[in-house]
Amino acid sequence: MQTEHRDPMGTPPGVASWLRDKADVGLVVDLLYEVIDPELGVNIVDLGLLYALHISDRVAQVKMTLTTPGCPLGGYIDDEIHRALSGAPGIDDASVEIVWEPPWGPPMMSDLAKTQLGWRS
Repeated sequence: MQTEHRDPMGTPPGVASWLRDKADVGLVVDLLYEVIDPELGVNIVDLGLLYALHISDRVAQVKMTLTTPGCPLGGYIDDEIHRALSGAPGIDDASVEIVWEPPWGPPMMSDLAKTQLGWRS
């Protein structure tokens, strides 16, 4: 999702963010790839569940959905997002908002997620 650009000193962007304690949206998205939907075994980014990410006042504001409104894993995924972002540079907290519009559907998944689930893309 993120292209790697180096600063003039040759430091990759994620490392530079850690060194400066400055929030980097690309790094935060990279960390969200660690949040796995336990029912499907695929991360929330490739599943297409992540709708928006905004960082303000050192708070990562995550807007996302779940695969179904009756999904019992909302609390678990919220906890996993907090865990994944804990200690990230420039992030002191995370706010997770679950939304239902637009409704999620399989076309929102990446080709990688479809492959991991055994679907043809």
